[in-house]
Amino acid sequence: MYDLIFKDQILGDCDSPKYSDSSKHRIPVFSMDRRIVKPSGMFTIKLELDEFIQENPGVNVYDASQGDGGFSLGGIPPSELAVALQKYLPKTQSTKYGNPIGREDVRKAVCENYYRFDSISKLTPDNIIFGDGGRDILQKWYQLVAHNINRCGDVVLVSAAPWSSYAQGTYINGTNTLMAPGTPENGFKLTTDAIDVSLDFVQSENRKISGIVITSPDNPTGNYSTPEELITLIEYSIEKDIKHVFVDIIYQVVTDPDVGCYNINHIYSSLSENAKQSVVFMDGLTKSAGGSNLRNAHVVVGNNKWVHLIKGLATHTVFPNALGEAAALEIYGQDCPTDHPWVTQVTLPTAESRKIVREEFQRLGYKFICDQGYYAFINVWPFLGKLIPAGRELNDNQGNKIYNIQNAEDLKTYLTTKCGVAIIHGSVFNQPHFIRFSYANDPDYTRAAIGRLHEGLTSLE
Repeated sequence: MYDLIFKDQILGDCDSPKYSDSSKHRIPVFSMDRRIVKPSGMFTIKLELDEFIQENPGVNVYDASQGDGGFSLGGIPPSELAVALQKYLPKTQSTKYGNPIGREDVRKAVCENYYRFDSISKLTPDNIIFGDGGRDILQKWYQLVAHNINRCGDVVLVSAAPWSSYAQGTYINGTNTLMAPGTPENGFKLTTDAIDVSLDFVQSENRKISGIVITSPDNPTGNYSTPEELITLIEYSIEKDIKHVFVDIIYQVVTDPDVGCYNINHIYSSLSENAKQSVVFMDGLTKSAGGSNLRNAHVVVGNNKWVHLIKGLATHTVFPNALGEAAALEIYGQDCPTDHPWVTQVTLPTAESRKIVREEFQRLGYKFICDQGYYAFINVWPFLGKLIPAGRELNDNQGNKIYNIQNAEDLKTYLTTKCGVAIIHGSVFNQPHFIRFSYANDPDYTRAAIGRLHEGLTSLE
């Protein structure tokens, strides 16, 4: 009786296939070539370091692979983090769902205490969006680009030595990564000339540059761009009809004392109106406080339409987590967040290590790039092809002996498993003649790691 009387009223046509959106919102059928994204090789290195530990019990090892102050410098003390969480949770009704873009008081603290935005910039807490770490922020931006261009196969332009997620992450959303031309002499930096060459290249293939990623300080090179250089690159991109500009400044606190942080208020206020609507800035405590595993980063978005779009994405993806927000509120809630003890315990020893890196690698005769941030990018071309000392040979995937260093990955494996010093090989950043050396460590540890690295490289015959 129920079915007979109420079926038409209650079920309607639910017992038949039905689109959730009306016809005008349906995606047309077209070819979409999705590729398998390569996994990052950066997270397997510690397993190789364990191999050295097992074969050399009691011998010190040195991990210069990860840019993670939380691992090497201790990060945020658990007891203090617990206190911050206790202060945070009563305001959120414990562990309920939070705000998809971050709690308002956290965003307000970033806006007023960290950036100190004023009435000239017209940026408010509503222009700050928090995410679950930098990778989450980046993927939301890639999705934003894909939504706005409504085309597959176009290009996001990055530097000649991009961080792995800049090199690979675009493909998840149907766009290609194009690495701009660059040389070791200019530190692989993005330039206006490089943008011009890249535009000519994509136009020859009937593609467009839909977005550009600008990083400073850079990962892996450590390159730093002055505020004036950032403004020039942003404005030039807009002039060339690149409609989406992503500026990654997540390492901006980890700089020499005479460099300091960017005045984003000044940079933003100096931009044209078109540029203000096209640029976003990413930052976070991941690097500045050694809080990588807290997964907390944010992005400044001046375009209110984009804010709305990213908010929508956030409701269907990943929310900022409570622990990361608690840490963010503790740091950004201070009048001077960069002086917070959780921050200085990372930035001060890293600055001292940076001095040692510059002095020691120069003294030892290496060609390298070491500007700001966490990293030195070292040219190891002279060591590729060299013989491995007898008794320290490597094995390939089939268990066969490898007697010489055939490529940068072999060099990484040799240094890690046979010499007890872990680095990242440059192929991860599309520069196979380089290695990345992290100095986010205690200065004494950094000096010893350099010594072990040099010992390992010069052991090759």
